[in-house]
Amino acid sequence: MALFRSLTVVLLSAVFVFAGPLRLEGATVLASGSSLVRTVAITFDDGPNEKLTPPLLDILDSLGVKVSFFLVGSMAEKNPGLVREIRSRGHTVANHSYSHRSCLSLSADELEEDILKCSAVLEALTSVPVRFFRPPGGKYDRKTVERVRKNGMKLVLWDINSRDYTGVSPSYIANRMVRRAVPGSILLFHSGVKATIDALPVIIDRLRKNGFEFVTLDEMFSAYMANALFLAGAAKVPFSIM
Repeated sequence: MALFRSLTVVLLSAVFVFAGPLRLEGATVLASGSSLVRTVAITFDDGPNEKLTPPLLDILDSLGVKVSFFLVGSMAEKNPGLVREIRSRGHTVANHSYSHRSCLSLSADELEEDILKCSAVLEALTSVPVRFFRPPGGKYDRKTVERVRKNGMKLVLWDINSRDYTGVSPSYIANRMVRRAVPGSILLFHSGVKATIDALPVIIDRLRKNGFEFVTLDEMFSAYMANALFLAGAAKVPFSIM
């Protein structure tokens, strides 16, 4: 499975290279990946959840899917073993702030401190640099973009919201996500929702039948970066048309 995933990422990079420049170039705020290939990225906010993250990890393993977790720093401190487990199982660990306070309610300095505190917790537990930030509630402003960029991260939103936090049924979640998914979609779920865990097998099975491959945010955007670097290098190489 690890070899297959590695080959998939290499192939995606090759597809991007020959397809030409992507619309993501230079972007600081991302809501989707490339529309050129049938990949989707599943993301979970608000974890780790002491009760529901373990069964969520188990079902993801059984389905053979790697996802991305936007973790709250204060919750990560309370559940360090879960953070390490998320990373050890091959999922992307990302920043969802330390306090889960709205970015709009914080000053620029308070916001930066909150973001950096979360990254420090996650990096201490996983020994992996944090590349992505998602603002609580998806609410952000210019200062949020500036402080995220200043600290070397990308602000990642989503293009399809499961609305699982509203108490909807597993069938509603599954139908909504499958119907709306398009190449490059970033799907938003939440870690503490049992209905989401129940819906995942249906979602993944139906999307696979529709020809989709599941990737982490690291994979989705590293493929893009490989393309951007290739194009930047290729632009310096002289060529002729026969």
